[in-house]
Amino acid sequence: MKKYLLIFTCVVFAFAYTSCNEYLDKAPDAGLTSEDIFKSYDKFQGFIEEGYYCMQDPMTSFTSSIFNFGDDLLMPRSDFMGAVNSDYRSWERSQECIFYANSNFKYVANAKPTSDGNSIVGYWDGGWLGIRNMNIALENVNKLVIPYKGAPIQEQKDLIEGQALFLRAYFNFHIIRVWGGMPYITRVLKADEQLNFPRLTYAQTSDSIEKDLLRAVDKLPIDWDQTATGQITIGTNSGRITKGAAYALLGKAMLYAGSPLMNGASNGPGGYIYNKEYCKKAVKYFGEILKLSAITGGNVYDLLPWSNYSDNFYAFNGLIPSSGKENIISPPLLARLRETHIGDMYNSMGGWTLGCGPLENYVENFGMNNGENFNPTIYDTPAINPWQNRDPRFYKNIVTDGATLMYNSANAKPATSAQFYIGGRDRNGNGNSDTGYGWQKFRDSTIYSSHPTNQWSSTINRRLPNIRLADVYLMYAEAVNEAYGCNVSPADVDPNVQTCKIKAWEAVKAVRDRVLLPDGTSLPLPLHLYATDADLRETIRRERAVELAFEGHRWYDLRRWYVADKPEYMRVDVLDFDKNHTYFKIRSYAKKNFDKKHYWMPIKDSQTQIYKGFGQNPGW
Repeated sequence: MKKYLLIFTCVVFAFAYTSCNEYLDKAPDAGLTSEDIFKSYDKFQGFIEEGYYCMQDPMTSFTSSIFNFGDDLLMPRSDFMGAVNSDYRSWERSQECIFYANSNFKYVANAKPTSDGNSIVGYWDGGWLGIRNMNIALENVNKLVIPYKGAPIQEQKDLIEGQALFLRAYFNFHIIRVWGGMPYITRVLKADEQLNFPRLTYAQTSDSIEKDLLRAVDKLPIDWDQTATGQITIGTNSGRITKGAAYALLGKAMLYAGSPLMNGASNGPGGYIYNKEYCKKAVKYFGEILKLSAITGGNVYDLLPWSNYSDNFYAFNGLIPSSGKENIISPPLLARLRETHIGDMYNSMGGWTLGCGPLENYVENFGMNNGENFNPTIYDTPAINPWQNRDPRFYKNIVTDGATLMYNSANAKPATSAQFYIGGRDRNGNGNSDTGYGWQKFRDSTIYSSHPTNQWSSTINRRLPNIRLADVYLMYAEAVNEAYGCNVSPADVDPNVQTCKIKAWEAVKAVRDRVLLPDGTSLPLPLHLYATDADLRETIRRERAVELAFEGHRWYDLRRWYVADKPEYMRVDVLDFDKNHTYFKIRSYAKKNFDKKHYWMPIKDSQTQIYKGFGQNPGW
């Protein structure tokens, strides 16, 4: 996404909407007044794109892949990251924090793929700053009178307004899915204004998000390149918010509002169960994406072919990762995404003693190449290799004992194979795996051999998709299953509301169809895995764990499903085995702490004291 003009930057503490009302004073470096900024499209778009930079990208947090703190990874520094003990308070002051802004983060203006840096924003601070900035934009959109290079002024007003509405909703969504319902601020607040905004329920805040996004849908294009304004910047429009992005976020926001945790917290019908009405809304909005997608014959969105699957996540030689038609929403590329991989680089690979390992309980989600679920009783027969004949996505994500960790940089030959057995070089100790596995998604083992000169620290760019089409297919399947059932067409059952005919299981199958086995056939979806609504619910949850592995979804999913405190999701299991694989044994590594209060993260105490009536989350 190419910026038209960087107007200014701002550092904010506490609620950004209490920022100084001189925020729009003349920016010394730019020599511009607020009137200059808002009357011409190119400068106004530059202001909007400052909002894009408030979109937190967990890949740019300081070290390791600490955004995977569900039941997926074991981190050697989990004592303060909360992966095991759920010590969320420690994140308020941690340099690895992705929730709050932190003094260790720095803003990288006009970042290039070859520059280094970490993000300044967290979901909280960056979110409130972004909300304030978008309110400023919305209150000034009618001042836009100078079109950019002769494109229609009304089109450019719509583009400005659509982006601002989307981003305001986006920031609110990312705040409430962590901390719960919040005030929905829709105007610019003065610095000396008396604040008195009671917290809304999750459902009430979600309803406001829906209203903003529906307005954004009417203003945004399906494809920027097909607008007169986009034609001016053709070739640099990738990453700009589209109509499809608005529909995808609408569906996700409604699915979250309809999920058991959020329904229960909002005192919705039935308590901590799915709210069917919100799920029906999710089906409707996701259906708009599916109508633009290959699954229904559309040509706007499509899954990347299996041979290019990794293009969703990384690229070499200064290239920016491109999800192509699979991408729906991605964060801006603030800087080269380097440090976040340290967690899957072990000491023998040049890591910085921050090696993480996938947990056995999570690895068990990866099924077999016949489409069936993995059965851990296979460990009782050591003669059978438990890592053979697995779902091909297993090998895209999991590194097993004996596999190549990384090629040698000098001669491009395989380095010593991974040693994850008890007593092995890459097992136990600071900077190695404690679980019996390594992990990879944002790199591959050829990184040294392909780029021996600069090695891993300066040759690879990584991107964490915010919403990609495979995620939409699985969210759609979940919403359909909960609202209508596993084997019915929403449009046939509810024609007055729904227009998409794709059944829930068909959307899951579309994700598996992309995954190719060595013989070139697709990964099957056995009938018994979607025979009933309950069967398909379990299949979707496993499928999300596999397809979206290590992309930061798991913690949110376990919470919104209201299962994170159940024993089967509190497992912290590792796999023990010897060098010759004469035995395999699942061992409980630690006892995870997750109580009811951990379903919502605590708000910093200083924030709850800004004004009376803004309460802390229960238990904190």
